[in-house]
Amino acid sequence: MSKFNYTPDEDVKVHEEGAIRLISKAFQSHESGLPEWLKNSADAYAREDAPEPKRVIVVIFDHGRRDVRPFISCLDFSGMTSTMIEQNFRIWADPEAARRGARSNAIQGGHGNGGKCYMTQMFEDHALIHTVKNGKGNRYGVVAGSVRFGYIPDRQRGRDFSVSDFRSELGNALKPIKCSLQNLPNMAAEAIRIAYGFTLVTGVGPKGYGNRIPARHLIENLQDHPRMMRTLELCKVYAVINGELFNKGRPLTLPEIESMEGAEQPKVISIPEILKDPTSENRVSTTNDGSLSAGSLILRTSDVSMRWSRKGRHNIVYKAQSGYIGYVPVSELDIQSPYRDRIYGECRLEALEPLKQNERARLANSPLPRAVEHFISEQVQAYAKEFEARDRRRYDQEEKNAISKMNEALDRWKNRFLNEFMHGLRGPGDVWLPPPPPPLPTGKPAKHELTLSYQKAGLGVASRPTLRFFHDVR
Repeated sequence: MSKFNYTPDEDVKVHEEGAIRLISKAFQSHESGLPEWLKNSADAYAREDAPEPKRVIVVIFDHGRRDVRPFISCLDFSGMTSTMIEQNFRIWADPEAARRGARSNAIQGGHGNGGKCYMTQMFEDHALIHTVKNGKGNRYGVVAGSVRFGYIPDRQRGRDFSVSDFRSELGNALKPIKCSLQNLPNMAAEAIRIAYGFTLVTGVGPKGYGNRIPARHLIENLQDHPRMMRTLELCKVYAVINGELFNKGRPLTLPEIESMEGAEQPKVISIPEILKDPTSENRVSTTNDGSLSAGSLILRTSDVSMRWSRKGRHNIVYKAQSGYIGYVPVSELDIQSPYRDRIYGECRLEALEPLKQNERARLANSPLPRAVEHFISEQVQAYAKEFEARDRRRYDQEEKNAISKMNEALDRWKNRFLNEFMHGLRGPGDVWLPPPPPPLPTGKPAKHELTLSYQKAGLGVASRPTLRFFHDVR
């Protein structure tokens, strides 16, 4: 085979705005975009290895008024420097943006797009970041319809301005969104006490909502969204609606899912090192030919169907080196069983890391994800069949018990009938005797009567005559 010689260009040309708009398409809803803001806050805490009391995130909703646009905001107490903005945040499609300069395994990471995509697409007015860290403040944002961020109002006045008291600066930042330090949860006061800054991300005029933000719906989505699981585990997340603490100031939590009776413990299944791609039927390594660890599939159960009320959790979540990398809805797997709607879980496999996509939902359509998804379908199907078999055993036993009870009832009825029929016919020695014939009349009977069981006689007709005698009653 001849060697291929060519001279590559010194740079790679790309239509910047077109490429950005293309990668932003996955975040064209508040349900998919808002979790990205909270994930970025959780990663900010993880980068600095913040203590638990500081890991507080507050989501703020304000419906707006006649002369004030509605807002959606996200507040944390980590803060950003201009260096972090310019070398990490502002760079599109940088998968190391969240992890750069940090060693914590708690960082969720991503592709450096989600939070910015949400800011550029889902607000009718503008979106901005007001942040302070170590005595320096920055205001950075984007106007609706643009993908080009910049300092507010310009680089000279919006970059690295001096902040002598970040608490006062935070109070001023909260005023435009109709909030205050007093409206924040109690845990925020402790976070402020030990913090050296804050980051407040705000979107003005959320698209599709007018002056009425469905705050409770968005909060429920945050508690159920697959990308929120790690954030809710690592941080205390609170919500404020129109200046009032949501749920009496209690933090958001992952809704507890009660397991099915008899399946309280998760089922752990080892993933084979070799799987078959169902499309090409080629063998695929799940360990990168032995250079990575083998994976596992962990299946859990729900006591009720997850098809509607727990739809956000009804997934198999993919995890790799960087943590959460995507998910597949169980409802989309090839599973033929009513128990499909009561099974969920996670798949841990390092080899899937390069196959995560921008929106961190379905993995790339390539041999390994297809093979793993097929394996998951088979295992969920087999697990569901275990519960079907258990039901059959239970129904068989219940049917046997029902027949037994029916027979017992028939026996009781039969015995009672026989006891009534045979009452008084017990003879000496507890021997049952036939009933005595009726007594014959004394003397000469006045008349006698012969009756037959049928009015006609013939072949095949049984004739059973009965003779009765009568006294003269005159």
